[in-house]
Amino acid sequence: MAIISLREWSGKAMRCLLLLAVGWTMAFQPALALTTEELNTISVYERVAPSVVNITTKLCEPEFFLCTVPSAGSGSGVVLSADGMILTNYHVIANAENIQVTLADGRVIKADVAGKARDDDLAVVRVDVGGRKLEAIELAGSEGLTVGQKVLAIGNPFGLGQTLTTGTVSMVSRDIRDEGRIMRDMIQIDAAVNPGNSGGALVNSKGELVGMNTIILSPTGSNIGIGFAIPTSRIKKVLPGMQRPWERWVGWFLGFVIVYWILRRIFR
Repeated sequence: MAIISLREWSGKAMRCLLLLAVGWTMAFQPALALTTEELNTISVYERVAPSVVNITTKLCEPEFFLCTVPSAGSGSGVVLSADGMILTNYHVIANAENIQVTLADGRVIKADVAGKARDDDLAVVRVDVGGRKLEAIELAGSEGLTVGQKVLAIGNPFGLGQTLTTGTVSMVSRDIRDEGRIMRDMIQIDAAVNPGNSGGALVNSKGELVGMNTIILSPTGSNIGIGFAIPTSRIKKVLPGMQRPWERWVGWFLGFVIVYWILRRIFR
């Protein structure tokens, strides 16, 4: 009769335990591990979300100069500066009697319009943040965007704030007709954007703002995978005039003075 020594038995037991441990790890590791792509998405969201706000408005459709049936609207915005400058779409705040901004930390603050560019569908609102500064988003150039590039959209669809969707750039330099005007050089994306996403952030895989979600093309009024964003290249051109509108009037005044001086020199 074969007799197994205590040393042989303990060695076999250790090997069995080791095999069980390896099998357990291999069985559950795929479910627990995150891919590099997922880790990037999580990192970008955690970085950008504090710079995206919800905007709610009370609108008034006048009837014989009276606001008989006030209505509410919602949209999104991105923080431009730590002291409370926020960029959004013009159509989000158009005709609004009251604008409120809900920050990522839960604060709800009344906002005032600081500047607007109706033809470009852009507006800047300001909130008084007191001593608690905001996290400004980082603006990148949109000139290098290519079809197929990963983008992430963060906003307030249907009032559901801090919502993330991901997708790719479907096309660049699209010209889109919207309410009688032509929005040029728009970024087309397939990331899901819906009503309320307007004014929200479109960022690249580095967490940099490359566009502002503005329009969806849909027969139903909700996402079908065709959205459009204003590129940061245009935002950077329009932004100075919205933040400092007096500079435009100073420019016109100086131009008038120069023309007047020239005409006086010619016809005196």
